[in-house]
Amino acid sequence: MKKKILFCCYGFGIGGIEKCMINLLNVIDTTKYEIDVLPMNPEYALLSALHADVQMLEPFDYVMNTTDTVNAFREKKTGLFAYLKYVVFRIVNKWGHKPWRFFKAPEKHYDIAIAYAHTGYVPYYVIDCVDADRKYMWHHEGRYVKDEHYPLDQEYYPKLDAIIAVSEDDRNILIDAFPDLENKIKVLYNIVDKEEIRTKAKIPVKTEHEDAVLKITTVGRLSHQKGPDILLDVAEKLRDSSVAFQWYWVGSGDLDEFLRNGAKERGLENQIILMGNQNNPYPYMALCDIYVQPSYYEAFCTTTIEAQVLEKPIVVTDVCGMREQFTPGSDCIMTNVDAEDIFQAVFELASDGEKRQQLSANLHRKMQLDDGILQTYYDLFDQE
Repeated sequence: MKKKILFCCYGFGIGGIEKCMINLLNVIDTTKYEIDVLPMNPEYALLSALHADVQMLEPFDYVMNTTDTVNAFREKKTGLFAYLKYVVFRIVNKWGHKPWRFFKAPEKHYDIAIAYAHTGYVPYYVIDCVDADRKYMWHHEGRYVKDEHYPLDQEYYPKLDAIIAVSEDDRNILIDAFPDLENKIKVLYNIVDKEEIRTKAKIPVKTEHEDAVLKITTVGRLSHQKGPDILLDVAEKLRDSSVAFQWYWVGSGDLDEFLRNGAKERGLENQIILMGNQNNPYPYMALCDIYVQPSYYEAFCTTTIEAQVLEKPIVVTDVCGMREQFTPGSDCIMTNVDAEDIFQAVFELASDGEKRQQLSANLHRKMQLDDGILQTYYDLFDQE
């Protein structure tokens, strides 16, 4: 008999966490596991990448949102009981008294329920509302901030059967925050579909690139975490050192205008090119001479794994998870979280074609190895 698994997630918007979940769902053996997926928000930009035989649950059959006004919800004519329940939900949500308890639970009993996000209501909903023998939560952030949610996490996390960190560094961060849960905190690395990346990287895209200049790419949400302020400083140093380059940032976020205006103020609008969100970022990785990830923190960065698959010379900051991905000097240049350090690394690679070729050759050999990661998921799912 198939094991029944529920994946509860934030949604299918463009992002590394969402892509990692899709990669996992696409390779799970559905002859052994029956998979339901409940996104808690109707975001579907990456849904076309999901090819797996899974049952997609409709978010608003189960959860409530805070986007509608009470009057707007009433106009949906959902019935008096649903309307009154929504009014109470909004009141409870305002005061922070566990509003997810007003959400509807799936009717099915599951062998495993997975909160594939540690943010929002996802883990609390899985713990309080879902009927399952075992409950797991994935943690993707590479840091834990003891903010106003910490007491709630202290209450709820012990109820989980396991907390899955995506790197050893991430695990250590969680153990520091929850030392009593050390035995429950496990590590499973994210799944990457190498063949899909290589295939999609060959799809032609229109860009503004000039053939005679150094091409640099960064992929990620445009937020402070990913270091767009660092990128501006590095780009200015490259320009002032007479390096001819174009730097593509693929992704959008809260700092779109910050990066766009910063490039204009520094006279770098022709060098820094914002490509926005792309369902397929891989052609932009494929065209680059150097891939740069100037992050302030990560858990286990997905885009740097993808750049490795494409065998690109890579510069990364020495943050959570990177030393589990790389051997500095052999398959990347690793720097401090510092604009001058990153500039020196990029300048070195820009000036040394042989060094770039050597990094790529080492990545080519590395990417031929079978990492065996999928089996570690089956070992978790098949526990009794």
